Amino acid sequence: MAGVGLVVTVIVGFVMAVVLISWFSNPPFGLGNAPPQPIAFPHTVHAGLPADGGMGIQCEFCHRNVTKGEAATVPAVEQCLFCHITVGGSTESAIAEISLLRETTEDGDPLPINWERVHRLPDHVRFVHEAHIRFFTAPDPNIIRTLINGEETTEPLTVQQTCTVCHGEVAAMSVVKPKAGQSLKMGTCLDCHRENNVPTDCTVCHK
Repeated sequence: MAGVGLVVTVIVGFVMAVVLISWFSNPPFGLGNAPPQPIAFPHTVHAGLPADGGMGIQCEFCHRNVTKGEAATVPAVEQCLFCHITVGGSTESAIAEISLLRETTEDGDPLPINWERVHRLPDHVRFVHEAHIRFFTAPDPNIIRTLINGEETTEPLTVQQTCTVCHGEVAAMSVVKPKAGQSLKMGTCLDCHRENNVPTDCTVCHK
């Protein structure tokens, strides 16, 4: 019996170790660092406010599926090249990074860029961006929207403001990383759903 107990203890310990390592070492769930990207994409330049030297491009201009479907999607290389075939950058670092982008077309059709994910959900979880954008941007004064930080508002948010609820001020990030001090784990999602009186059934988020 002692042998059986030892085996059970080892198995339970192993499972707990895997769970804890996955929980604390997975940056995409929040509280993590920015993964290195194959080509630098400073959101401060593209999405930053014009007053701060940015171009003020809206989130949905590049992430075109964010208001239409489940995934926000990353723009195709062709979309980046639409601008950067002519826009070459004004600094040495910008010129170097844009050159890397242009090199994707040297052998004909543009090759995809292997971007590193900043946020990643488990395979058994789904997050429908369109539904969240629709809720927070709905022009209904009777809806009291509660943000993750506890702030309440009856004013509809813009798409960009809605994105900051979970992702933080990406337009102010030269390198995108998870929102500081916030964990995008199940408890965070459940708290937000409860505070906004939206469904918390398992099937809403779990496949």
